[in-house]
Amino acid sequence: MRTTGKIAIITSVLAGAAVPASAAAAQAAPAWVAYHNLSASQSVARVKQLKDQGYRPITVNVSDGERYAAVWVKGGSSRTWGIWQGMSADGFQKRFDAGLEEGAQPTSVSATGPADAPVFTAVFEKKRGAFLAKSGLTPAGFAAANKEAAGKGLALTSVDAYGTPGDIRYVGVWSAGSGGAWQYTYGKSLKQHEAEFYAKKEKGFRPVRIAVAPDGTYAAVWRKDGVKSWAHYVDMSASGYQKRFDDLKAKGLAPVQVNAENGKYAAIWQ
Repeated sequence: MRTTGKIAIITSVLAGAAVPASAAAAQAAPAWVAYHNLSASQSVARVKQLKDQGYRPITVNVSDGERYAAVWVKGGSSRTWGIWQGMSADGFQKRFDAGLEEGAQPTSVSATGPADAPVFTAVFEKKRGAFLAKSGLTPAGFAAANKEAAGKGLALTSVDAYGTPGDIRYVGVWSAGSGGAWQYTYGKSLKQHEAEFYAKKEKGFRPVRIAVAPDGTYAAVWRKDGVKSWAHYVDMSASGYQKRFDDLKAKGLAPVQVNAENGKYAAIWQ
């Protein structure tokens, strides 16, 4: 994992609203805010500000020595939610156990750092429904967890990769609910991921979750959900993500997930 001292300290906060096709849609479209590469203290301040303004987080990410990224939307849910960052593995487990007692489930989980000293961030929401959440998974363990979840009718709804190049670990959340047929891939090089993208697109699948691993490989969740307007980019620098953000904002697309590791960004818009 690249240390903080080896990356440019770039702080950027992105804000806007998706540009809809009609004036009526424009009035109904929820506002959204996205940011990336914030320090821990900057992230805490931003979380407080956005919560006070009535936003809620839909995806969070931590990478590169505790740099934070997230996407928030205005309203859109009456569920009680909470967001935590800077958790150790034990801290995340305690938060998870407390969430179970409160009737809350993790909806977006991210981690960075080596397997024996990871840092977690997560969003929990109070909601009903079956789910499965696991962390510290080796590649084989990740495959087994996906098989277990699929057997229970659950789909992979949050995924991230952390650890070191020689010891990749995964954290995932599998949830109930419709959303179309799904598949997953992991441990794919950039070239292999691109090949998967075109092959799956031909069959009507699109990427809905993406994760960059410390060794530069990718994990992804693919859905056959019929959504027509979307975009997916990988292998971006922080400034490259900013440029894609600006270009796609002008086309009416908002980020729905952002993920990074070792200064490389991947994101999905719709």
